[in-house]
Amino acid sequence: MALLRKSLLEVMTPFVQPKRFRGKINIQRPKPPHFVKSKYLEICKPFYASQKKGKTMTELCGFNMNRKDEVIENPFQRIIANEVLTYFQTSKLVAFYHVNHITGIDQFKAMVMFHKEGMRMKFIGKKTLEMAIKETPYEAVLDFFISRNMIVFSSEPKIKELIKINRKFPQFVLLAGIYENKLLNLDDLVKYSKIPNLETAQSMFVHTLNASANRLHRQLNSRQTSLLALLEDRKKQLDGDN
Repeated sequence: MALLRKSLLEVMTPFVQPKRFRGKINIQRPKPPHFVKSKYLEICKPFYASQKKGKTMTELCGFNMNRKDEVIENPFQRIIANEVLTYFQTSKLVAFYHVNHITGIDQFKAMVMFHKEGMRMKFIGKKTLEMAIKETPYEAVLDFFISRNMIVFSSEPKIKELIKINRKFPQFVLLAGIYENKLLNLDDLVKYSKIPNLETAQSMFVHTLNASANRLHRQLNSRQTSLLALLEDRKKQLDGDN
């Protein structure tokens, strides 16, 4: 009786698993909505005015030549520009290079060699250089700065040492230089490098003066020396006769 009552009063809990009638939803190709719903969706779609409307092809070009961006001056760039101008004004020799591909090790070696000769090797951007030497006597050198360039400042006119270092690093192409406030090309720099320094020129000049003085002294004393030689010979002849 107890078993019968238990089987009649027990509540059975069925196992339910929901399942879509026609498989999975296609996310990439969803089913189009009903015709009425699609009309309402099209009416409720937001409308934005096109920014390209009424513009010419030149204005729609990505690179607009007439576009003027707002120029914001960088204080740090101004400090570097003033420092560069000071280098130009205090250096007796300024050399301009075009830099081809070079490894970092070779570039460091070149910088060390320039430093040993008392020269500064600087990589300066065109905007910074233009800010430094615009409306100055050095403005003509801006034409060199088209691609990657380098400047070497020297407090002494060591053109010979500059050419010597340049031969060891063919990646640095010497374009021109400023010497004695004159812009010189490569041929002029090579010509100046063959001129000896001041001490050597002074010693050569002194040697020339001494040689001229010695030659003049010999020419002035040549007749007296000849006369003394003849008198000595005559004296020996007379002594021999006695």
